Amino acid sequence: MTRLAIGVIAALLSFVPSVAAQDDSAFEPPRLENGRPNFRGIWMNGSISAAFDVETHPDAFGTRGGQSAIVDPPDGTLPYLPGAREVAQDNNLHRERDPVSHCHPHGPPRAMLPPFPMQIVQDGDYVVFLYETEHAVRIIPTDGRPHLDGYSSWSGDSRGRWEGDTFVIDVIGLNGRQWLDQAGNYLDANARVTERLTMIDPDTIEYESTVDDPTVYSEPWTLRVPLRRRPPDVELLEYGCIEGDRDFADVVN
Repeated sequence: MTRLAIGVIAALLSFVPSVAAQDDSAFEPPRLENGRPNFRGIWMNGSISAAFDVETHPDAFGTRGGQSAIVDPPDGTLPYLPGAREVAQDNNLHRERDPVSHCHPHGPPRAMLPPFPMQIVQDGDYVVFLYETEHAVRIIPTDGRPHLDGYSSWSGDSRGRWEGDTFVIDVIGLNGRQWLDQAGNYLDANARVTERLTMIDPDTIEYESTVDDPTVYSEPWTLRVPLRRRPPDVELLEYGCIEGDRDFADVVN
């Protein structure tokens, strides 16, 4: 081995410990006047394959394969109850049933996964998500008010709170028609979704969502994706989609 090669290897080895020693917990997020982390800006899912299938999947239907976004259970597989995976597989065979293909709102957690930007707006009492897809809006109060009684919708009823620098959203009141992705994985009306957003560097929010749906899954499960900040010149654009549209034969591409 040449003296130069030995010197290069030594330099690389000396660099590794300094990288490993970095502590992400030392990151201090930008803050609003009230001291809360400032999430304002335009963001987009940095793990686009999850929009096609939250589980590990190969290339299919013109989309690229990807690893599972499910971090719990550790094997990355959705813990379906007996018979429930067959429903998802049938959905996959009939993708024309996907609510998003009829321009219905994605609903959480799927709303955070598309390859389209979203904008986060904050003040002292609310955190608001403005989605480019379907022009959907989620207005999340943080003042401790209770959930609405008997409410049901595509996006459900969200209530937010802060746990340190993590924004936690509790969602109930989903209408039970949501899919999780284009592969037909799904929720029903008994689902409760707990979302957690934590800024881990100036341009990344770690998004984590735990789904507890006892009539579809044998245990709660959790997915995680990074949300990446978009450049300052990015704006939300018009999304030409009419909710409930089913006239596919006359759609002009």
